[in-house]
Amino acid sequence: MAKNTKPSKVEVQVRKRVADLEKALDDATSRLKKARKDADKARVDAKKTIRKATKSAQRQIAESADAARDEIERLHTSVRRDSAAGTAPAAKRSTAKRSTAKRSTAKRSAAKKAPAKRATAKKAPAKRATAKKAPAKATAKTTVAASDGSYTSMTVAQLRKAAQTRGVKGYSRMSKSDLISRLGG
Repeated sequence: MAKNTKPSKVEVQVRKRVADLEKALDDATSRLKKARKDADKARVDAKKTIRKATKSAQRQIAESADAARDEIERLHTSVRRDSAAGTAPAAKRSTAKRSTAKRSTAKRSAAKKAPAKRATAKKAPAKRATAKKAPAKATAKTTVAASDGSYTSMTVAQLRKAAQTRGVKGYSRMSKSDLISRLGG
């Protein structure tokens, strides 16, 4: 294009459009740079916060561990002192009972793991079932005796048994007065 010629309308519009696009590109670039700076600052702040929280947690863990060690040492010292004296004070006896309970709990959990001991543990409910049969017979006698209308003197368990034998539905959720009224007493 020569220097003296006038630009056409299309050229003017193209140049204007190119200028607008360059400006938009510059704006987008500056916004991206700002966003990157903000993200970097947020990352640094997050790292600081994490470091602080980690240090605080580590300090608390160390303090708890120190306190636990001190308590264990205190207990060891008191046990040594008490065993040297031959008797334990009342407060120490309760601690000893708790530790005995912990040991028996550990034995129970070991019994759950060992197959041979599980079989032994399963035999215990059979004894309970035998123990439960005796009151059931007494309940049956009381139920027969209660047929003359003296349900008020019976216990809830006895009333529920009577309701069960008579086929009353929902007896397990009923109160004593509901059971008496349903049984006709």
